[in-house]
Amino acid sequence: MTRNTARLSLGREALVALVAKFFVALTGFVGVVVFARVLGVDGVGKYYFILAGAKLATQVTSGINDAIKKRVSEIDVAPEEYLGLGLVTNTAFVAVVAAVLWAALPLLREYFGPPVFVLGLVAILGSLSLFALANRVYAGIGHPGASFWVDSLRSVLTLAAQMAFLVSGFFVVGLIFGLVSATIASAAVALLLAGVRPSLPSRETARNTAVFAKSIVPTYLMQNLYSRLDVLLLYVVVGSSAAGLYEPALRLTVPAVFIASSINDSLSVKASGLHSLDESVVEDLRNSLSYTALFAVPVFFGATAIPELLMGTVYGPDFRDGALALVGLGLFQVFNTYRKPFNSVIYGMDRPDLLLRVSTLTLLVNVPLAVVLGFEYGLVGVVAATVVSEAVRVVTYLVVAHRLFDQVLLPRPVLHQFVAGAGMFGAVEGMTRLLDVPAGWPWLLSVVGFGAATYFALLTLISGHFRLTVREVLGPVVRNVRSAVAER
Repeated sequence: MTRNTARLSLGREALVALVAKFFVALTGFVGVVVFARVLGVDGVGKYYFILAGAKLATQVTSGINDAIKKRVSEIDVAPEEYLGLGLVTNTAFVAVVAAVLWAALPLLREYFGPPVFVLGLVAILGSLSLFALANRVYAGIGHPGASFWVDSLRSVLTLAAQMAFLVSGFFVVGLIFGLVSATIASAAVALLLAGVRPSLPSRETARNTAVFAKSIVPTYLMQNLYSRLDVLLLYVVVGSSAAGLYEPALRLTVPAVFIASSINDSLSVKASGLHSLDESVVEDLRNSLSYTALFAVPVFFGATAIPELLMGTVYGPDFRDGALALVGLGLFQVFNTYRKPFNSVIYGMDRPDLLLRVSTLTLLVNVPLAVVLGFEYGLVGVVAATVVSEAVRVVTYLVVAHRLFDQVLLPRPVLHQFVAGAGMFGAVEGMTRLLDVPAGWPWLLSVVGFGAATYFALLTLISGHFRLTVREVLGPVVRNVRSAVAER
């Protein structure tokens, strides 16, 4: 049975998810560092081009899977038929894509090379679709925080499998099939944890899913085309080296989305439960917006202060050319994290039509701008187009929220975070200039640690709201730990 999703504790679920997200990011980061040093700029570009193509295709199944998650998160809904429907639709879509790619194989050789890479794309599509279905059902029945730990398991297994294939000399092909094998194993774990056995879906189940999916599928396609457009465009227009600089730079900004991603699933599940009871979601949205960019702000200011030191030390001297892209992607993540709570609440309110409209507008801004700036300025131009489009998306969501809730959702804690981030930038800039910091891991870790300590110290000093929030979120955890210790 579904838990009472309307009464989920966002703080508790987000904290559980945050720790899991840290492990996901850590394993992903270790992986991309190793890939960059073993495969070089071109090899990394090849792998992430194939991965981008597969993930673009998964947005059809992701839209269906998210529609299923939405339905099973509603109160008093049996999830068995929805899981059965997901298995049927996912399998059918992957089979269609495989047939189309096989027929188009002669045309694809120029971009993909040997047929094994096309086979790899299909395998990635199938495994990711299965995992997304299993884990979304698990999250939707009331375990959004725990579902992130399943994703953490997938990251660990993926890294281990990819390293094994890499050591065995399979290189890019090894990365692909390491990902596939680990993802299938993790999907099996998610299904076992959910404890839901699939059954044949009724017409009513299919109809309920289709009502939501008809808007969410094109929305996801547009959103993912937007998010994957950079890599695809860079690979085709500029070359594999530009794509190989972009993805490592983006990975350095991943900590920016920790809070936003941790809140995202819990907020959408709770918003769905509240909306099904005709209760307001605006207070949860406001609280989420207050801290969704908590990590994104220092990531942006830190990337702006030491971009070459970060890229050169982490990935090697050849990756220093991605320094400006790193700064731009840091700014992109600020806007990206701020829009995520809007996405979650509108999704939970059963308004995928609004998501579709906003995504369409964003893509219409991004595509022509990315093409023009990409041809003119290469990597930096494509990143600049992404920053502009994401800013347009956030402004649009603010207007939509004002019409839905009759409120301007710009919480004061966001201003406090930018003040603390600016202070951190000044401190890091002063430190690096004064000490003339050289490249190397000890120096880099020292600078990053100093910057993070400065940011949170300043934020704690200037924001009473932040101090109160920390006490409310961590207080129950501390009390539980003390109780456990006392019982022993």
